[in-house]
Amino acid sequence: MRIEPSRPGSNAATLFSPKGRLWLAAAAVFYLTMLVVGNLPGKAQALNQEFGDKVMHLSAYACLGAAIHLAFSRHKAVITLAGIAVLGGLDEVIQSFFPYRSSDLADLLTDLTAAVLAIALLSLATSLAKARARKDAGDSNRSLPPFDTRS
Repeated sequence: MRIEPSRPGSNAATLFSPKGRLWLAAAAVFYLTMLVVGNLPGKAQALNQEFGDKVMHLSAYACLGAAIHLAFSRHKAVITLAGIAVLGGLDEVIQSFFPYRSSDLADLLTDLTAAVLAIALLSLATSLAKARARKDAGDSNRSLPPFDTRS
């Protein structure tokens, strides 16, 4: 049996969605912005007092999780959860180096919860869009009844 090497355009290249690299770049920029803004002296504390620590984690990591999820065409949920676990863990480790920040396991669990919510909402939206497209395609394929030519 002959094994073909992977070529561009083969299954190996289809891991990303059509705009996947753009979504991944957006996720990277968003994450770096979160790190910088979140570790500015006084900024994180002000935001946390204004909106609440867990709400900030939920909203930020839901957006980050959605961007990661949209970047991939296969294994989306696994990649998203693994990515959020790594990035959220890295965020908590970085926070431990700042005297005005604290590392918290509950924050990491909140990050993972946000990722699960993002995955669920995007999966539901995708399913609804596909069902609607199938319905619209089915409606356009139906033939109209013949006109009654008797008058």
